[in-house]
Amino acid sequence: MTSRFENGILCEVYVKAVPKLVDDEGFWFRYFYRIDKAKRVEEARADLVRRAVSGEDDDENWELGSIESSLLGRA
Repeated sequence: MTSRFENGILCEVYVKAVPKLVDDEGFWFRYFYRIDKAKRVEEARADLVRRAVSGEDDDENWELGSIESSLLGRA
């Protein structure tokens, strides 16, 4: 089982959670869902930086907090 994990912390969480709190499929679904959300937030940040550096200015909301909230489903 250890060979499935490159990250020791992830292995610890998996061992504690499966099957007590969630099944194997549910664990990995949640894990990759959160990884995807984190990537989208980082991409939004990079886009904001790119737009700010290039001097591109439009009437869109430039607040990072609102972008993160919308990507994370917090309105």
